Amino acid sequence: MPDGALHLLPSGPAADTPRVGRFVAVVICAALVAPAAADSAAPVPPLLRRASQLSGLKVRRPVRVVVESGTRFEADVTRALDRDYPRTVQRLDDSLYMGLGLLPAQRSIRSALISSAVLSRAYYDARPRVLRERRRPAPTRSAIVHEFVRALVDQNFGLRRVTGLRGRDRDAALAANTVVDGTAALASGLRASAPHGSPLARFLAVEQSAGLDFGRQLVAQLRYLGGKTAVASALRTFPRTTEDVLHLDKFLQREPALPISLAPTIRDLRLSESETFGELDVLALLRAFDLADADTVADGWGGGRLALYATAGGQQSVALVLRWDTSDDAAQWRAAAPLFVAAAFPDAQGRLCPAVDQCWLVGDRELAAASNGDVTVLASGAEGELVAAALTS
Repeated sequence: MPDGALHLLPSGPAADTPRVGRFVAVVICAALVAPAAADSAAPVPPLLRRASQLSGLKVRRPVRVVVESGTRFEADVTRALDRDYPRTVQRLDDSLYMGLGLLPAQRSIRSALISSAVLSRAYYDARPRVLRERRRPAPTRSAIVHEFVRALVDQNFGLRRVTGLRGRDRDAALAANTVVDGTAALASGLRASAPHGSPLARFLAVEQSAGLDFGRQLVAQLRYLGGKTAVASALRTFPRTTEDVLHLDKFLQREPALPISLAPTIRDLRLSESETFGELDVLALLRAFDLADADTVADGWGGGRLALYATAGGQQSVALVLRWDTSDDAAQWRAAAPLFVAAAFPDAQGRLCPAVDQCWLVGDRELAAASNGDVTVLASGAEGELVAAALTS
């Protein structure tokens, strides 16, 4: 044995047991650390490296990629959809969207949601931290880069906090996802396509592609003004409303939504469920029916909720309650409301109703528009006129 090796081990009758223990511990620790060092030095796949370069986000760990058959991919993406957008909330939205004229009676939004979710053929699932790719037809290079950037956002800032947010605050969930997708879109080059199809398809397209449009624009502005630090602030603390995403000045002020008051009961109607309804929702609703000046009307949004009232016998009424920044903004909505009703309910017949601003009848459904100062209500259902009058009294 070379002399140099003898100095590593103790000699003599005492055997210096503590020093031997320390030596063994060092050897064991080195053996345990070696695999981690090897992992950190593992080569980064080219598209992940490209995603990191384009987004400015560091690669903290490898991203697991799973290539799946079409059937398996659709099943996994649907499972993630139901986790982030629970079935109970989907069923609530069925009722709310019927009241807004987006969905025919006895129909569901579910098939449209699933069709849209599987369209890209690549999806980063934040819960298991897996990027799923469809084998055939394969996703585009841009789609993969886009999902790799979402994975890097998860590694650096965490995406699990968005999971289930849709059920607690619809507008906040849309705002958070818009910023994440905007960061990815700016790197990948993906852009939103023009909405087309049924009113429901157009409505969902505006909301689901908001990151490729409005989010991309916001992130580009933040990067121009404050570089990576400004973008990181948006990803670390998500905006609370889609108004903050649509307007840079609102984002910088972190302006909260104006509060909305909903009566718990209106005669024999009881408030069953409600959810936030943000500026992006208003814009999507108006664009779904191709109404002129949709951007201008939505721009005055200050706060909103969409509510479902029901009787013990099962009769339902939907109320869209909005608060506007100014009385002029409220007036713009009041002017747009009858145009919306004419587009969403072509068979609506106007009638006299002194308790509200305007009202219509479609079969056994009452539609009513009412206002009070900066608050407007559009109600639809068995007791539409009563609900609209009560919520603006």
